[in-house]
Amino acid sequence: MRAGDVSTMNLKGRIAIVTGASSGIGAATALALAGSGCRLAIAARRHAELDRVAARCRELGSECISIRTDVRIREDCIELVRRATTELGPPDILVNNAGFAIFDTIADASPDDIRSMLDTNYLGAVNCVQAVLPGMLERGRGTIVNVASIVGIMGFAGMGAYCATKFALLGFTEALRDEVIDRGIRVSAVCPGTTDTEFFVTAQKGKAPAAERLILAVPPARVARAVMRAIRGGKARIIVPWPAGAYMRFKEIFPVTAHWLMRKTSELVERAGR
Repeated sequence: MRAGDVSTMNLKGRIAIVTGASSGIGAATALALAGSGCRLAIAARRHAELDRVAARCRELGSECISIRTDVRIREDCIELVRRATTELGPPDILVNNAGFAIFDTIADASPDDIRSMLDTNYLGAVNCVQAVLPGMLERGRGTIVNVASIVGIMGFAGMGAYCATKFALLGFTEALRDEVIDRGIRVSAVCPGTTDTEFFVTAQKGKAPAAERLILAVPPARVARAVMRAIRGGKARIIVPWPAGAYMRFKEIFPVTAHWLMRKTSELVERAGR
């Protein structure tokens, strides 16, 4: 198999952990991994929903266990990895997907909401990585994919606290990749834009900048395909959909202009909608 060849890498029998797997991107990723022959430990706080996803994975022929986990609690993450190892075997893959958003201006954001998002979206991923990484390093192999967001690349008005958690996650991912890339561990970030899931109902999507809402929401299965590409190919960062990726590349080269265009386009869209 050529390096980076995503079409031929065989995942059959590999052991994967997916957090935030009770719905949305996490559930779609679990199903994609199950369809590729992985053995799965899926985790989330909502156990009933998680059990339904596990049943669907088993229908695809995958061995799948569901483990109620609150990634904010370090001991829960350690137990998740322990159970996965005991019941399935040493994990080959970790997909950190657990997260949520509440959109508010920085002036109006609740300190409790800010802390809860930080604990889940950033520190939850740190907890899971620190639980699984020692075993991967000992074995000299493993794959970690952190599901971040385009708002970890560009800050958006009205969602600053959420942006901060994803900026932190991307910085953590880049540093982790540099630390372990020569030790057999591959680390990737997948950065979706707006996704067609209940996530954005919770987040109160109407508070997002109008220009950001011009990028059509993609289905979770499309993001799951990007996660699968990251697992197979080990690419440092994948952005979906492509218009979001193009704009993020523009922002990284011309940050002031990109933010100005975002503000002006949002103003025009809001005016047109009145």
